Amino acid sequence: MLRSRAALALAGVLLLGAGSSLSKPQKADAGSPLVEALGRLSPSQRMDYIQGLRGIEEASSSERLQHLDQAQACLAKAANPTAVKGCWQGFTSASQKLRAEQVQQRQALAQRLGLPAGDRKKK
Repeated sequence: MLRSRAALALAGVLLLGAGSSLSKPQKADAGSPLVEALGRLSPSQRMDYIQGLRGIEEASSSERLQHLDQAQACLAKAANPTAVKGCWQGFTSASQKLRAEQVQQRQALAQRLGLPAGDRKKK
C-alpha cells in the first residue's frame, strides 16, 4: 500500500511538473527586438509565424501526452524505488530532448522569417 501511495505521489508530481516549463513563449516586451521584427513583417508573414508556432506547440503537446502515458505505465509497473527512479529518469530525459527539439524548431522558424532567434539562456 505504501508503494502505491509513493507511485501515486510521483505520478502527481510528474503531471504537475510536466508542462510547467516545457513551452514558455519568448517574452516580448514592447520595443524588444522580436516585437520590432514582427512589426516589419507583412500580415501574411506574421500569419505564417503564428501558424508555425501553433504547429510546433501542437506537436510538442502530443509528444508530452505520450511521455506522460509512458511514465504512467512505467510507474504502474514499478515494484520498488529503483524502478520508480528509472521511470522518472526516462521521463525527464524525454522531456529535455523534446525541449531541445522545440528550441531548434522555433529557431528555424525565426530564421526562415528573418526574426531574432530568441536565445533564452539562463544567466
